[in-house]
Order: sequence, then C-alpha cells, then structure tokens
Amino acid sequence: MKRIVAILLLVTVVVVGVVLNISHTKSDATKIIGAIDVDNGDLKINWDRYQTVDIELSESVTIAESGTYHITGTLTNGMIKVQAGVGEVRLVLDNATIKNNTGPAILCASAEDLVIELVGDNALEDGGSYASDYDEDVSGAIYSKADLTFQGEGTLNITANYLDAIVGKDDVKFNGGIYNIVAKDDGIRGKDSVYVVDGKFNINTVADAIKSTNETDNGKGFVLIENGDFEIATSAKGVKATNSILIYNGDFTIESYDDAIHSNNYVGIIDGNYSINSGDDGIHADRELIIDGGNVEIKKSYEGLEAQVITVNGGNLHIVASDDGMNAGGGADGSANNRPGAGAFDADLNCVLSVNGGDIYVNAAGDGIDSNGYIYFNGGNVAVDGPTNNGNGALDSGAGIVMSGGTVVAVGASGMAETLGDAPSVLNISVYFGSAQAAQTNIEIKNSAGETILSHTAAKTFNHLAAGSEKFVLGETYTIYINGEEYQDFKISNITTTVGNSSVNQYNMPGSAPGANSRQTRR
Repeated sequence: MKRIVAILLLVTVVVVGVVLNISHTKSDATKIIGAIDVDNGDLKINWDRYQTVDIELSESVTIAESGTYHITGTLTNGMIKVQAGVGEVRLVLDNATIKNNTGPAILCASAEDLVIELVGDNALEDGGSYASDYDEDVSGAIYSKADLTFQGEGTLNITANYLDAIVGKDDVKFNGGIYNIVAKDDGIRGKDSVYVVDGKFNINTVADAIKSTNETDNGKGFVLIENGDFEIATSAKGVKATNSILIYNGDFTIESYDDAIHSNNYVGIIDGNYSINSGDDGIHADRELIIDGGNVEIKKSYEGLEAQVITVNGGNLHIVASDDGMNAGGGADGSANNRPGAGAFDADLNCVLSVNGGDIYVNAAGDGIDSNGYIYFNGGNVAVDGPTNNGNGALDSGAGIVMSGGTVVAVGASGMAETLGDAPSVLNISVYFGSAQAAQTNIEIKNSAGETILSHTAAKTFNHLAAGSEKFVLGETYTIYINGEEYQDFKISNITTTVGNSSVNQYNMPGSAPGANSRQTRR
C-alpha cells in the first residue's frame, strides 16, 4: 500500500511540476550594482597642488578659481558663491555660520567638482523666498551644478526655509560628517545620484528626505548607501530613486507618510538595521525587491513589501501591515484599492515572490504573503498571522505555491485559505478548525515520539492553518496540540494533507458572515 501511495505521489509531483512551471531564477542584490554608474571623481583630485586660502566671513564671497578655501566666522545675510568654470573647489567649513535672507547659503554656479569639508559645528540657512535674479531651478540652501561631495568629521546644521536643503544637479556624495536637516521640501536631492559612504543624518522634511531624480540617463537616478546612521521623519517618502536603490549597510529609523523606501526600478538590501513606520509601503520597488540580509522591522505600513518580483535570500524580517504583508503585485505604486495600478483577479506570471532563506514574520490584516503569480518557498523560516476576515488569506497566489524547502506556518481565516501546494517536495498540511481559535492560542505539531515539529502562537483569531516542514514524513502520524492540550491526530498521506472540514467554519470567524466579504481586487 505504501508503495502505491509513493508511486501516486511521484506522478502527482511530475504533473504538478509541469503545470506550475516551477523553474525560476534566483537573484541577489549585487546584481543591481551593474546598473549603477558610480562617479568617484573626488578621489582623483590632488589637493596638495593648491594653496589654502583663509576666509573670515563678513560679507558675501565669490570663489572664481580652483583651490582649497578655509572658511570661518559668521555671515548674517549673504552667501558663498562658487563660479570656477571647470575648476576644483574645496570649501573647509570650520565652525562657520551662513544665513542668506533672499537665497541659498552656498551656491555653486559652475565647477567640475565642489567638495565641502566639515570641521567643528557649522550652520547654514536660506531665506523663505529667493530674489528674482536666481535661475528658476535654484531651490536649495546648498545648491550645486557641479558634482558635490561632503567629507570630514564635523557637523552641518541646515535649515531650508524655501524648499530643499541640499541640491546637486549631478552627483551628491557623503563621506563622513553629521547632518541635521530641516527642510520645507526635500532634504537631500541629487539628480544623477546620492551616494553615502558614511555619515550620520537627522532629516526632517515635508517632501522626500533623500532622493535621486534622473529618469533619462542609463546608470543614473540611483541612491547607493554603503553605511551610515539615518533618523528620518517625513511627510512624503524616506529614501526615493527613479532608477535603483542599493543599501549595503547602515542603521535606519524612518517615519514616513508615504513609502519609507521607494524605487521606480530596483531595491536591493544586503545588510543593515531598519525600523520603519510608514503610512503606505514599508519598502516598494516597481520592478524588483531583493533582500539578502539585515534586520528589517516594519512596525506600521499599508503594505510591508511590494514589488513585481520579491526575493528574500536572508535576514530577519518582521512586518506589520494593514493590508498585504508581502505583495508581488507589480507595476507602479498603487497599494490601496481603487488606486492606479490596482490589480484584478487574473494571474500575472511576471509576478514572483521567492523566499530562499531568512526568518520572516508577517502580521497582516489583508493577505499575509501575496503574489499575482507564483510564490516559492525554497528555504528559511516563515510565520504568518493572516487576516481575520474571509475576503483575504494568509497565503494568496495567482498562479500557485511551490514549497521545496524551509518551514512555513500560516494562520488566518479559512474563507480564502490556500494550501502550500502539491508541487515537490516538502510535505505540508492544511488544517480547518471546527471553531474559531482565540488570539494568543499556541499551536504545536508533534510527531509520535513527542518531538515538536512546528510551533506558533497566533496574534489574532484564526480557523485555518497551512504549514509545511522538511521534518514531516510520509505515512507518519502527528498530533495537533492547542495550548498544550491534544486537539487531533492525523497521518501524512499526501504532499498536502487536509485535516478537518473546509466548509464547517468558513463563515464563523468574528465579524464574518456568508457573502459579507468578497475577494479584494488588489493582490
């Protein structure tokens, strides 16, 4: 009999494998670097060939030649203007204070490179309105048409009363320093790029905190962060790029009304610590989001992670979402129902969500883990506290779920419950409970030897459990324990073993009634 069951399982695996087309490409975040054109021109400058000019501020200063300029003192109404053609200019701000009532504090009209080196405590402030003789696009307390680099160990305090704090029309780079920024519009805006090697950033903005805006040039319009400490509070987006965002490391605390991290193309996270409270998506990429490691805690979001393709290769993820926790939905940002970009029921095979490693916890009021196309569980440990309403599911795929490794435990309402699939090769169970189980209920699955195979304490009420583990063995008997008490025995008889009756409690969750919740149009 066991041999017949095994043969039937093999046939099922082959057939389902063909139907689901389970082959897919594994990605890691380093692929993004190939699409980024990094400019390190500041490292090639030999400053030793220039003499240092000392300037004690008392009135506006115009710098017309290459060189190093040591700036001290206080300027109560004026600015430093750099107009050096294709020259190389380094401004060493040494406990300097500059305020301009009618324009920028520092304006670079022309140069090949402008380097601002910070010594001590420095302060810059622009006016609430600019004089009419400035170019129309001049909009920052620091405004540079040249490549702009910040370095040193000092502090720069910027108050941007007009619009932006720092604007670079080419590349903007940070290599150390402390930045305290308050801006009426954007905090840091680099057209071609924002590149952070290191630094400490305290940014409070009405518009986006850090952004790169070039939409037309290949390899430009990116944000690259190697390290740093970021405290961001914004009424818009935290970190934004028209092309790609790649973060190697750093400590991030982001409070944002809109997406905390947003790219119109790719987002790659390799390491770092992230504490996110977002009024919209925690991390969003129009095309692909790749997480290779790090500690990502999304404490509040509409959707936690959203992209057309989501790949998690490692890291510790803790996601709380008022809608979907992880959503491979594709297209431009449009998380909420009825927004532009909202999807319908049809499967989209371009949407793929893959978990290859890491420890992931999702607490979602909508779908827990959702893809308009496929969901692949290839490794890692995943726990989902899904919806309490029958119009959503702890797991939701448009084309199918393939589990070939790792551990998954997903609880939620049973109305739209989905199993972990019949494709190879991890055995899994789909459990329908006879009545709704209360929040804080502990579920354990133990084998006949009393060893715990799976354990989860639910954050919310639930009446369905989908669980898969490489520890399950075909033909073996297991016991479900609820709060330490035996609930039911079952035998693993197939790739997916169903326990309980799917129709018994489908509409008996708190707040649910037959027909009360229809499937949301957003996946």
